[in-house]
Amino acid sequence: MQTTLPTPLSPGEYLRGYLLVIVAAVSYGLQPLFAFQAYGDGATPLGLLLCRYIIAFTLLLIWLRWRNIALPRGKAFRQYLIIGIGYGCAALGYYTASQSTSVSLAVIVMFSFPAFITLYAMVILKDPPRTSRLLSMVMGLGGVVLAAGSDLQGDLSGIGWALFAALSYGASIIYGSHNAVSKQPLADSCVIMLGGALIFSVAILGSTLLSTGIPVSLPSGTASWLATVSLAAFATLLPAICFISGSPKTGAANAATISTLEPVVAISIAVLMIGESLPTDTLLGGMLVLAAAITLARK
Repeated sequence: MQTTLPTPLSPGEYLRGYLLVIVAAVSYGLQPLFAFQAYGDGATPLGLLLCRYIIAFTLLLIWLRWRNIALPRGKAFRQYLIIGIGYGCAALGYYTASQSTSVSLAVIVMFSFPAFITLYAMVILKDPPRTSRLLSMVMGLGGVVLAAGSDLQGDLSGIGWALFAALSYGASIIYGSHNAVSKQPLADSCVIMLGGALIFSVAILGSTLLSTGIPVSLPSGTASWLATVSLAAFATLLPAICFISGSPKTGAANAATISTLEPVVAISIAVLMIGESLPTDTLLGGMLVLAAAITLARK
């Protein structure tokens, strides 16, 4: 039986893939900027994220209908809906942490999720505990402790929300990698957006009925809505499309490595445009987390 090998990509295709993944990472890193602008007009994380996912879902659904691409059905639909709920929980943790503590610290703790994935792989999946993985996991978790301060100074609730974001994101990745097989990535992404919108709708409804005291305010004013639409279009849909288009050309390891630009961009925005300070221990902790993420991505 004759085996057909995949056609090698040209240097131009590789370059195009790298550029698309870079655009995706930078676009995802713009989230703090748009969120900060929306918060300025009174929006809260729950209200902002609900609008973000509804707008992203609607825009992508219109595009899919125009291209006559159907959404996944049955089991696949449920699987991607669950992934979307997980991503929504991660977003809620990240955005809430960014409000109660510094954006830089929230980003650093959030991006420790590869360490939790590695720990899951070793403990649950019985993956061999290779030295490089153990070292990366220790670096990642050590970076979080260093960034949070040796005596955990600062807002403990913010750190807790950021850890919740990291665990939710890591759990979504683990679930998706073991259950979902993507046949039409953009259609699957549309269901993921729907899952995010669903979890925030339920959260807002529950908060209202139970009178939890959690503030829920939608964007108000032209500037706030412009920031929200920009968040949905340029920091949600655009990077998703670019990553889906570019990562097959670069390979998964290269795409994951390039994606570590996202926290760099987010922290740079927090310092240069939002005016946050970046203590030395936070900077060093961030460098450890980034180094661990790159090492794990290459593995």
